Amino acid sequence: MLAILNTTPAVLVAIAIAFLMIAASVFIIFYHDRKHEELDQWVEFSFSRETLRNAAMYYRFMAVSMLVFYVLFTISCLLLQAEGHLIFSDGKEPIHAGPIAASLFTIDLVLRGGFFDIMEHFDLGVSPIAMNRKLFWFVIYAFVFRMFYAVTLIKILLSFVWIYGKIRMARQTFGPNSSQLRLFE
Repeated sequence: MLAILNTTPAVLVAIAIAFLMIAASVFIIFYHDRKHEELDQWVEFSFSRETLRNAAMYYRFMAVSMLVFYVLFTISCLLLQAEGHLIFSDGKEPIHAGPIAASLFTIDLVLRGGFFDIMEHFDLGVSPIAMNRKLFWFVIYAFVFRMFYAVTLIKILLSFVWIYGKIRMARQTFGPNSSQLRLFE
């Protein structure tokens, strides 16, 4: 408890953002099943606009949370630097980065989370800066951010593939001339 009291405000903000990202990920994982049931009912029974609107709100929540956490993570990186934490590196030594470089670093983490380590494997990057690996707590913080994006994008991808498959099955069952299925043409 004493360690938390001696930390700087920017570190406390980063800890709070990390916990919020973890909570949002858990919410997305477990709330996702109920929304999938609504989408299944929409495909199987009604194709009603109300059910579609309710399901689309779930996807909006994920999109907005991704955007909000992108902005919060970038701002927290800038706050951490303003307090003197050397969280970035040029590959050799710790450096300070400006707002554009911090934004590019965050985009790099988003893409690394979104492409599920393809960028890591092929050593691709968007940003000229990297994280300072000597600050283990920042490495964990960046990992939580990256995993939030990975979990969210996996859920979106699986959901779209599932619903697209259900719509294709409904088209095969009811035929291409069904009036309800023309919404997707």
